[in-house]
Amino acid sequence: MTNTAKKHPNILIIYPDQMRYDTMTCSGNPVIKTPNIDRLSMEGVHFSEAYTSYPICCPFRASMQTGKYAQGHGMVQNHFPLRGDQTFLADCLKGAGYRTGYIGKWHLEGGPKPGFVPPERRFGFEHFVGFNRGHDYQGSIYFDDAGQAYHSKRYEPDYQTDQLMEFIDTATKADDGKPWFGYVSYGPPHFPMQMPDHLRKIYSADEVPLPPGVPNAALQEEYQRIRSEQYCKGDPRSPHKSHAAYDKKPKGEPETEDEIRQFIAEYYGMIHNVDWNVGRVLNQLDALGIADDTMVIFLSDHGDMLGQQGSFCGIKCEGYRAAMHVPLIIRYPARFKPHLSEAMIDVGVDMMPTLLDLCGIPGPDDMHGISYLPVLDGTSDQHRDTIWFQVFTQDDGQMGEFTPYAQRGVRTRDWLYVRHKDRRVMLYDQRGDYDEQNNLVDRPEHSALMDDFDARIAAHMAATGDDWDMAANFPPPDFMSHAEAKEYLENVLLPAAIEVP
Repeated sequence: MTNTAKKHPNILIIYPDQMRYDTMTCSGNPVIKTPNIDRLSMEGVHFSEAYTSYPICCPFRASMQTGKYAQGHGMVQNHFPLRGDQTFLADCLKGAGYRTGYIGKWHLEGGPKPGFVPPERRFGFEHFVGFNRGHDYQGSIYFDDAGQAYHSKRYEPDYQTDQLMEFIDTATKADDGKPWFGYVSYGPPHFPMQMPDHLRKIYSADEVPLPPGVPNAALQEEYQRIRSEQYCKGDPRSPHKSHAAYDKKPKGEPETEDEIRQFIAEYYGMIHNVDWNVGRVLNQLDALGIADDTMVIFLSDHGDMLGQQGSFCGIKCEGYRAAMHVPLIIRYPARFKPHLSEAMIDVGVDMMPTLLDLCGIPGPDDMHGISYLPVLDGTSDQHRDTIWFQVFTQDDGQMGEFTPYAQRGVRTRDWLYVRHKDRRVMLYDQRGDYDEQNNLVDRPEHSALMDDFDARIAAHMAATGDDWDMAANFPPPDFMSHAEAKEYLENVLLPAAIEVP
């Protein structure tokens, strides 16, 4: 059966955390196999120029829910609670008659880890099975509406997909005819590299392609020196943590080529599992007869540097393509014809205005995002000419949370330009240097170009309420370090948790 009588389509967002654009077969990767994501690509609108303006988890998640940049919604760094005094996507859809359901990692409730998210803090999601934050993929905790903890030893994305499919089945078979909005947030392919052994063995380290410019230990050491001495003014918290060698390598020490290759192979294994779970959901939509009337959106919040530009594996809060360029594929057979789009999309801030536009639902006046519905409908092949890049200051906290310098920048079809408040730090020619290997920031012939970018950044900041000194005051409420969270899990949560398959 099809739900053609429904005024609005079902909407499903599938969101793996930290997935680079170039890690799909349909984006040209010669090794990785992603047949189910590729199916979405062939049957939907595949965006080859989709980016995240703030490539880190919490600010992106808040932008998805509000249609605003970080200076608008207030989530300017990770781990802080999102302000509740604003209009949210799920609230708008619920008000228009949607059933709403959220599965997985929330990460908008501040410091508690894994953390119960109370109903009044779910911003429009009525059905909620998940937790606030954390990355423990083979022994994770989730909560029910009353705050009861459940503990599963299954691989987290697998049981989360089961929970999503249960929501889809129940919402589809309800006799009230309401459309539904489902949202699943997977932790992988975000580190740590926890996964079943069979996923770890799918790709061998010697077959995965190294990103351009990798390995380069000298560049990694130089990047770390500049970060420590110039950007962080010698603060002992400045060294970056490499996740390629887990806890065996001191902070700030470059990883070897073997370590990088192993990290990438395991990263691909996680994506293999994401793809498998995407296939399970697509098959369910087919079996229920609702595939034509369901808008499936596959996206990610940021990539992983994988050792590029001197950044350690696991680092992502950078202006480079490796961090900003993300998957965005949207399938809605009843309305959108399959095609490849080169329109530039800001995935986070543009999502809410686009979905509300599609459904004819009025949205708040303070959204920064722009609807790209004309691109989806095929009536336009243009959207943005600029993606704004931003990273806010966080000048306190632990080593992994220490970012004492703000960044702003612009990405156009021709250039990537990033500056700090007191210095220009990068300029890359996007036409002639796609992989961003040759930094032109010190070339005098480009001074006028950078002057223009500086003026544009200043104007954008003024128009959106941004400020160089806007910062997150660490620690957030109820913050737990990893060590504290582990102790709380073992001594409080697990003894009271209900064990489930």
